[in-house]
Amino acid sequence: MKILVVITTAFTSTGGLTTVMMNYYRAMNKEGLKIDFASTNVPSQSLLDEIHVEGSEYYQLPPRKKIVSYFYRLRRLCKNYDLLHVHGNSSTSVLELMAANWAGVKRRIVHNHTSRSQHPWINLLLHPFFLMSYTKAIACSDAAGEWLFGNKQYQILRNAIKVSCFHYDVSVRQQIRQLLGISDSTFLVGHVGKFMDAKNHPFVIAVFAEIHRLIPNSKLLLVGDGPLRGMVETAVKNLHVEDCVILVGLRSDIPQLLQSFDVFMLPSFYEGMPLSVLEAQAAGLPCFISNCITKDVEIGEDVMSLSLQNTPRIWAKYIIDYSKDHTRRERCIKNCGLLTVAGYNIEKEADELRKIYLEEWCHEKRNK
Repeated sequence: MKILVVITTAFTSTGGLTTVMMNYYRAMNKEGLKIDFASTNVPSQSLLDEIHVEGSEYYQLPPRKKIVSYFYRLRRLCKNYDLLHVHGNSSTSVLELMAANWAGVKRRIVHNHTSRSQHPWINLLLHPFFLMSYTKAIACSDAAGEWLFGNKQYQILRNAIKVSCFHYDVSVRQQIRQLLGISDSTFLVGHVGKFMDAKNHPFVIAVFAEIHRLIPNSKLLLVGDGPLRGMVETAVKNLHVEDCVILVGLRSDIPQLLQSFDVFMLPSFYEGMPLSVLEAQAAGLPCFISNCITKDVEIGEDVMSLSLQNTPRIWAKYIIDYSKDHTRRERCIKNCGLLTVAGYNIEKEADELRKIYLEEWCHEKRNK
C-alpha cells in the first residue's frame, strides 16, 4: 500500500506536527507500507537522509498560499497513491483532501492537532465542505476532536513519545548548562514552542520577570522561533531581563535541553495535545500550564493548571513555591510509567496507526 503523508505546516525536525509524525514513523512496523511525505519547505538533509534510508521519498509542493498551483501539483502527486494522511490544524485541510479526491484517492485520513484556529472565519466557511471530504478522522485529543469534528465520529491517536529518551541524567544536565553558560545553582525556567500568538510569550516573559525579582540567580530559556520573535525580543528588553533570558532558536535536541530545566512553563491560549508538556513530564519536570490547555495532558505528577486571569506575580509565586523539591529522578521514573500506562508510549500507538492504515486499505479493496 502506498501512503502519502502531507504536512500542512512544514516538514521540519523542529516542528510540532513533524515531530509527532516522525515519532510514529520511526516506531511503526512499515512492512507492506510505502510511506512518502509532502510539504512546501526544503527539509534538512539529516531529515531527508533518515526517510531515504527507510525507502521513503519527500516531495516539495508550491507554497500553500498559491492555492491553484498547490492544489494541482498535489492532485498530480496523489494519483500515485492508495491513501492520503493529512496532518493539519483546521478545516483548511479540505484543500489537501479535495486534491486527493479529485485524483481518485478513495481513502483520505485527516489528522487534527489543535483545538482552535488562527483563522476562525476561514475555518467556519470551509467547515461544511471539510466534513464531506474525508473518510477517516483522527484527533490528538478529545478537545481537538470535538472542536473540529463536532458530533461526527473520530478516533483519538495520542501524541505519543519514546519515554526512554527523556530519562533524567544529571551528567547531561551539567553538560547542557555548561554549554549554555548556566551555573548549577541557577534556577532555570524553560519554555518550548513556536513564537506565535497562541503560545503567549509576553506572559511567559512577564512571569519570569517576577521570578527573577524574587530569585536573582534565575534564567529563562526559550526554545523555538517564529514570526513573533521580534515582539519577544522587545518584551524582554521592556522588562529589563536581557541578561537572563536565553533564546536558543530551533533545536532538535529537546530531550537533552529539558534535562537542564528546573521547571517548565506553557501558558498558551490554546493547544491540541501539546507534545512539549508530555515530554517535560517524562523528563521529570514540574509543569505550570494554562487552564486553556486540555486536562488530558495532566498525566504525571506536579502538573499545575493556572488561570490566565491570574497575574504574572501569582504565577511566579506558584512556580517558586511548588518547585522546592529534589525528587527529579523519582518523579521522572514515576511519570514515565504513568505516561506508558495512559497510552503515550509510541510503540503501542504506532501499532494503532498501522492498524488504521490497513483497515482503510481493506475497506477500499472490499469496495472495488
